[in-house]
Amino acid sequence: MSQQLLLQAAASFEFDVETLVCLSSSSNEVYRFVKNNQPHILRMSAKPEVYVEQIQAELDWVCYLARHGVPTSLPIHASDGQLTAVYGQKEHCYIATAFHMAPGCFFDKNNPQLWGHSIFRRWGEIMGRIHLLTKTYSTASAARRSDWARRDIANSNLHQGRYRMLVDKLKSLEDTISTLPKDTESYGLIHNDFHPYNFHIDKGEITVFDFDDSIYGWFALDIAIAAVHAVWWGSPGDDRQSKHNFAARFLNEFLAGYSINNDLADCWIQQIPLFMDYRNICSYFWWLSDWDGDETRLSEAQQAAVAHAIHLIGNDQSFDGCDIKL
Repeated sequence: MSQQLLLQAAASFEFDVETLVCLSSSSNEVYRFVKNNQPHILRMSAKPEVYVEQIQAELDWVCYLARHGVPTSLPIHASDGQLTAVYGQKEHCYIATAFHMAPGCFFDKNNPQLWGHSIFRRWGEIMGRIHLLTKTYSTASAARRSDWARRDIANSNLHQGRYRMLVDKLKSLEDTISTLPKDTESYGLIHNDFHPYNFHIDKGEITVFDFDDSIYGWFALDIAIAAVHAVWWGSPGDDRQSKHNFAARFLNEFLAGYSINNDLADCWIQQIPLFMDYRNICSYFWWLSDWDGDETRLSEAQQAAVAHAIHLIGNDQSFDGCDIKL
């Protein structure tokens, strides 16, 4: 972000620009700042102006969840009373939003206070609460968050050679997923990215944030996303069997917490491994979407990941941690 944009954001949300610290830069730029001696979060989104309504719908959903007992980071108002501030216009603008910072810290798989069965259960309990609330939620915003949709793989480099196997695997899973029913007991507004770097832990309590990817989707997909990321970052071992065993343990604890707040039919529980496989294959297109076809531009880890995926797909195997029965 340019200094001019950051100065505008500081003026909008009334904080000292000198307190800004950049935390991450991916789909959005995220900063920490201090206001009234308290830490807050600034999110800057480079989006067309029409996307403002999507963000307003996101914030409406977050506020609704907070009012109904979900521990989440609430947005704060700008000086004009709005929850968003927009700089620029039309196709070239930045949308600023600011939030109270969640108490606590991220997970640590080597610290039993920050990773383990009690955290998994609480995580599931909060997601179950979110899914229960979506059944009765009626947006006060003029906009509605988007529904799940197939990915459009426009990069021609991914439609040739071995990379075509990744695209074909994605399309095969999407073909299966697109046939699933969308009733209120299984489908609604979900977080869609409720992974361990989107919540803080404070004395065993979890505060969830970053609803920027929220969509209308299947509850089983939301659960699967949590499970996949738990396996990626929290499995005690890197081999396939360790990840398989960890995924089974994780979901056993997570679903025990989830069921406290929401009932999900067994037929949907059994679909979680399908959605886990889907989340895994989607991950390749996050970092390959703009790839120019030159394999030397991929890191060794990325090349190894592609080779591993091709091996699994060629042998008709699921991704690591997804080969479980529920």
